[in-house]
Amino acid sequence: MSYIDPIRFSGLASGLDTESIIKDLMKIETSKVDRQFQQKTLLEWKRDDYRSINNNLRTFREKNVFNLKLQGTFQAKTVSSSDESVLSATAGVQTLEGSYSVKVTQLAKGASVVSNEVDLSTGFTEGSFKIKGGEGTEEVEINVTAADTIYDVLNRINLSSDKSGVSAMYDDNLKKVFLMSKATGEKAELNISAGTGDGTILAKMGLDTVTSPVKGRNALIEFNGQSLSYDSNQISLYGINMTLKKEGTTADITVSKNIDSVVDQIKSFVEQYNTIMTDVGTKLNEKRYRTYNPLTDEQKSEMKEEDIKKWEEKARSGLFRADSLLSSTYSELRMTMSSAVDNDSDYNTLSSIGITTSANWKENGKLYVDEEKLREALTKDMDGVMKLFNQDSEDTKSQGIARKLDTLLINQMESIASTAGYNTIGADESYLGKEISKMDQTLEDMEDRLASIEEGYWNKFTAMEQALQKLQSQGNWLSSQLGQS
Repeated sequence: MSYIDPIRFSGLASGLDTESIIKDLMKIETSKVDRQFQQKTLLEWKRDDYRSINNNLRTFREKNVFNLKLQGTFQAKTVSSSDESVLSATAGVQTLEGSYSVKVTQLAKGASVVSNEVDLSTGFTEGSFKIKGGEGTEEVEINVTAADTIYDVLNRINLSSDKSGVSAMYDDNLKKVFLMSKATGEKAELNISAGTGDGTILAKMGLDTVTSPVKGRNALIEFNGQSLSYDSNQISLYGINMTLKKEGTTADITVSKNIDSVVDQIKSFVEQYNTIMTDVGTKLNEKRYRTYNPLTDEQKSEMKEEDIKKWEEKARSGLFRADSLLSSTYSELRMTMSSAVDNDSDYNTLSSIGITTSANWKENGKLYVDEEKLREALTKDMDGVMKLFNQDSEDTKSQGIARKLDTLLINQMESIASTAGYNTIGADESYLGKEISKMDQTLEDMEDRLASIEEGYWNKFTAMEQALQKLQSQGNWLSSQLGQS
């Protein structure tokens, strides 16, 4: 830090390097400010690291822990179709497991019209025609001018399709117009009628022979021998969502537990837990390098970027060594994960489903998943594994691990937030936030004091220079007087 006025002239009478002298005198004073700045920086680093840990805990709770509290996570179903070209299917959590036979007798279709071949060599006359797509749609009048092409007319149909329920296209190769209802099923209709003008517009479009209304048709299936009808090819039956693709064929669908999905959720839960425990455990055991203090701006200006990075890594190391708040979080997380749950199942601990802790203490309680053993537990007793994580009870011995973790994480995050605050804009009323604010004020006061001390030094040296100049002037006058006499 430097408090030297850059435009000052010194030593004119004394020959002294006043600026250097004052800089040396100020070093003692600025060192006090530097120490305060370094202490403040350490607190800011600690606050930021606390907040980073809290964000990781929040992500763990809101994503991984929350998912394992849900019954739906363990009730997920998977569906396989014997022929995806006939139909594809998905299932909800309430779908009954089993095998089902589905014969697609007929696919649902919308109402459609194909025109006669269109003669593009002749134009339109001014007028209009009307279209309507069936139930729930509006009759729309399409206006036509003599300057319009077939593409202009069809574009107007498509622009109004949200109201009319009808879309249109022209095939250049076939030279035919295609009109289609957006809806499918027996209730879908296509109504075309002449409007104003001489009545030749529909003829110019090759549609004069159409007899309205043209109707759609329903999808017909046999589900385990039961005949059913639907107005769409996307149907839902007994919790199974099917998309029909080919008629006149049969496919078998099988609904079973989606063990892959549950395994993925549990593995993600363990991975995030390991990330947190590695981070917290490392911070608790880091070596503290007390000779490496935070660098001031002046010190950074004299160093390379790479050297600054290495220095600050050591300066930040060990800030949480044996920290009581993180130690509490770390130990309570480990205790919760190793606890047993009274759930009337052989699978009442994480280790019983293949999730075990490394014997190496240096791995900070890292968990390992034996996927084969986990899958075996899920296959034999999905309900028991589910209760291991999400069983709800006022008795903590019977509470599922995810529910215990949820309560624990809320309490620990609140404790960390009261110490380090949140990543928010505005006043920080946390303990560290208040301490940092106090240091900011102290630094401001110290800098004002430094400026005052420096100004005092300059005033003293300026007074000395003025006295020397006066003394030199008197000496010169006296010498001149003696020379004259």
